[in-house]
Amino acid sequence: MRFYFKKVLFLLPSFLLVGCHLFPASNSNSNQNVLIVNQTAPLTTTTSPSGFDFKVDENGLSKSIVIIKTTKGTLKVRLYSNDAPNTTRRFVELIKSKFYDGLTFHRVEENFVVQIGDPKSKNKSESGIGTGGSGQKLRAEFNGKKHIKGTLGMARASDPDSADSQFYITLKPTPQLDQKYTIIGQVVDFGEKSGGQDVLERIKQWDEVTEIKAEP
Repeated sequence: MRFYFKKVLFLLPSFLLVGCHLFPASNSNSNQNVLIVNQTAPLTTTTSPSGFDFKVDENGLSKSIVIIKTTKGTLKVRLYSNDAPNTTRRFVELIKSKFYDGLTFHRVEENFVVQIGDPKSKNKSESGIGTGGSGQKLRAEFNGKKHIKGTLGMARASDPDSADSQFYITLKPTPQLDQKYTIIGQVVDFGEKSGGQDVLERIKQWDEVTEIKAEP
């Protein structure tokens, strides 16, 4: 009986890992939980078949822009396509396929992050919200970019190479996340303010993304 009890305790952490949600941990002392995809060769062209211009400016941000339309307003984003070439290309592929349209922000933590990208979030009563994705894992592309307000990063599980479709946007500088998550972009326009808050600051849990589109 004593042997059986010890065996159960040994298996328990594995069970918890399999069932965990995909997210960056708010506590810098806790295990970082995140997601990823198979790495391919670096981009050899600056324009994707979809017409998105991955060429970067002096700040390392893409010439093309990503428009995130939410029920609270619109955010404009540019991508770090040289710093995370494979992840940003996959992100644009998902956008072009309209993968994100109609999803909700299933995770919102005040003064930390908002998070989206789980197809299960279309239905609030769906079980396991926070664990879903597109089915394609991405290899980590940790880089030297910093988490400031409006930084986009890829959520993942404990395996660094487990990012998929879920991403977060930081609500303030979060240096504890630096070089632990793949940073893919930066909000360059936070939208119109209302009640002293910009669009990002007004997002609440279950607010919907009506459309994300990539403009050439």
